[in-house]
Amino acid sequence: MLVGEIMHPDVKTASPQDSFADVAKEMRTHGISSVVVLDGTHLAGIVTERDIVNLVAAGGDPQSVQVAHGMTRRHLETIDPKADIAEAADQMVSLNIRHLPVVSKGKVVGIISIRDLTKWAAEELAGGHEMPDIARSQTALKAASELQRQRQLS
Repeated sequence: MLVGEIMHPDVKTASPQDSFADVAKEMRTHGISSVVVLDGTHLAGIVTERDIVNLVAAGGDPQSVQVAHGMTRRHLETIDPKADIAEAADQMVSLNIRHLPVVSKGKVVGIISIRDLTKWAAEELAGGHEMPDIARSQTALKAASELQRQRQLS
């Protein structure tokens, strides 16, 4: 199974000049936990729920602070839509991240989360397929479990 087959192609985006409050509203409206930040068409960063919590905990004002001043941009990882989902799971675990922008030919074409991998694995194992993809399902579920464990320890 390839990343492009289970990614969300409808990526919610923000610009570096948007406020954290604007991004939080976008997340709440769409029931998502991350927003990709684009500077024009260039991937500039990602804002996750954790970035918003860190901003507020540090005393920042989400209404006035622009996402450029608190988004995740260092070591911003991406994945190709033609990559195997096991590779995405391994990448998420090794980097302790829950979201990967999907990039093809320099353009953001989707996003995949650990939740997407877990959902796919559960459906694969419970879906009544004659030959469920057990190896990839186990990899995805193991990645979700490991990320949860890492989050609890930090």
